[in-house]
Amino acid sequence: MSRSLRVALLTCAAIFALFALVAGYVKLELAEPEAFADRGVAALRSDAVRVVIAEEVAVDLLERRSPDLVATRPLVIIAVEAILETESFSRVLRRAALTAHEVLLQGDSDVSVELSELRGVLVPALQSASPALARRVPSDLRPEIAALRATDAATRTVRVAESASVAALPLLIAALVAFLVVAAAAGDRRRAIGSAGLALAVAMAVGVLAVAALRAQVVSHTGPVGVVSEADARAAAGAAWDALVGDLQRLLRLTGAAGLVVWASALLSQAHVDRPAVARRAAELIAGGALRRPTRLARGLALAAVGGLVLLRTAPVFGVVVTVLGGALVLLGLVEALSVLRPASRRAARPEPRRRRRAVLLGGGLVLACAGAAAALALSVRPPAPLADEEVTACNGLEELCGRRLDRVILPGTHNSMSAADRPGWLFANQSRPIPRQLDDGIRLLLIDPHYGIVNREGRVRTDLSAEGTTRNRAAAELGVDAVRAAERLAGRLGLVPDEGERDVFLCHTLCELGAEPLASMLSDLRGWLERNRAEVVVLLLESSVESADVEREFEDAKLGRYLAVLPRGRPLPTLRELITAGRRLIVLDERDGGDAPWYQPAFRFAQNTSIDAFTASQGSCVPARGTPESPLLLMNHWIDRFPPPASAALRVNRRDVLLERVRSCRERLGRPPNLMAVDFYERGDVIATARELNRSGAIGR
Repeated sequence: MSRSLRVALLTCAAIFALFALVAGYVKLELAEPEAFADRGVAALRSDAVRVVIAEEVAVDLLERRSPDLVATRPLVIIAVEAILETESFSRVLRRAALTAHEVLLQGDSDVSVELSELRGVLVPALQSASPALARRVPSDLRPEIAALRATDAATRTVRVAESASVAALPLLIAALVAFLVVAAAAGDRRRAIGSAGLALAVAMAVGVLAVAALRAQVVSHTGPVGVVSEADARAAAGAAWDALVGDLQRLLRLTGAAGLVVWASALLSQAHVDRPAVARRAAELIAGGALRRPTRLARGLALAAVGGLVLLRTAPVFGVVVTVLGGALVLLGLVEALSVLRPASRRAARPEPRRRRRAVLLGGGLVLACAGAAAALALSVRPPAPLADEEVTACNGLEELCGRRLDRVILPGTHNSMSAADRPGWLFANQSRPIPRQLDDGIRLLLIDPHYGIVNREGRVRTDLSAEGTTRNRAAAELGVDAVRAAERLAGRLGLVPDEGERDVFLCHTLCELGAEPLASMLSDLRGWLERNRAEVVVLLLESSVESADVEREFEDAKLGRYLAVLPRGRPLPTLRELITAGRRLIVLDERDGGDAPWYQPAFRFAQNTSIDAFTASQGSCVPARGTPESPLLLMNHWIDRFPPPASAALRVNRRDVLLERVRSCRERLGRPPNLMAVDFYERGDVIATARELNRSGAIGR
């Protein structure tokens, strides 16, 4: 048989084997109803898919039906995840998967999966925190978590694949026949068998890469769903793909590995290896040989330890030992079997200079690659330089703002910015989205509250009231009796911090028991955002309950020093362009007296704010609170101060007409419009659009 014909037959055989495995997998694992149902349930029960399901249920309940429950999103998520763990839900999923299988392969109707048990779990979870909120859960709550339509392109694709799966057995037979023909007609059967193994390994590698590329294509085209982030949506798509198709990749890899073993066995059988000598040398290394006493001692202890772990069936060691021994036996057996065939002619060894030259080139290439990687890493961690004046084309998103002073620009902001319902653990949150998303959406003022907290054994953060110099009664006076009672129902008596555990600085809304996030984590996110957005100015307003030195240390540890601005006292404030070209784009104000660092500045020397109590009583009022009329900045506190935070009220007061009327009221009452605007649930209403409109009109300033 000619070489070209042999190569053609081996190529066809490998391709037939690849398609036979794929078609057989589709036929046995996806076309069979029970197997498909098992994989469908496994997909929907994966952690990544559960996250998306829980978020979709939260959207259905909180965004569309009961918006005032949005502050309790973490409790809703917990309740949904509890349902997903139950056996009854597994049965629901299995029935839905079997129905979906019929739709996929031959049906002409649609199928959906509903969480009919949600209300029974959600109501008790809410009652533990707020009975009033539990009474607001709709009685007909049955959110849909999945839908499959008979007319979808995915359905048509599955039907085509199922039809093609009948070719699995014929393709497998054709592959075996082609391999046998090559082996029978070859002059050197040992080499022919090795070539067949290599061809099979190459084909399986192509299959693995193709499946991986298809997975990447599916995942990359998965977009965000509702409030589910793009990362979570893609993680769910990847998890679902792995549950349905992941075993196919493993099958291809195992088959490819088998081909490599056959190829290696053929090579070893041609090499005339003295196997008894190799075995004797291995035995000497393990049990004998003239070794030094320390080496023998170390070897003996190591062998005893490995033997003990094998006897105890310690999973990692036992599995590795069994795998190595099994692989070695398979390889030796194949070498022995192939050695009885006609020996192959040995290739002449390559000249030593060529080997040395290749080694030098390879070593030099590795050195250059490592040096390039090190240089790239060094450049990647270096923070970006401030923009030059000619590079600044827009400031905070608008060209016309670059030449305006800070007190002539309105910055939309969020109250209790850190308490985001989308973040785990935040109960009774004032915002839906976390701070990085707020900044991406256009928020430029963040109101945050640093507190001392200690993490207990359960992982819950307890407020260190004594370190803050406050009491339970003062917390109740500030946050409300209902909030304190809710915190104690969830975490126990306030003020009882664990004896062990290190005190740290957290962002909390008065009580860390209702939600907490390390200040360091938030500052790290902020630094990353500033590095990516070099023409943006952000203001932080801290209502701090910790020592100023601890706050300053957190900013230093977060490497934010190069961004911190020092506002001049008694002189006009800088323009946005000046702040941006200087790289000093982060302004930190403290509701107390600031700190020793010049950038940690007292808020009410630079800003006057409005009374939130007066606004809660009457949304048209603009009663001044702290600060003085001479302060260059005016902060308009614009949220309804109730517990739990009412999202429906935020939707009402965040409308464009209400915001513009409040701005007009402040101009009439205080002689100037506000240029800092803080709200709850900023995404409900027209806050960012209204701020942009006011900035374009140039109506801000005295």
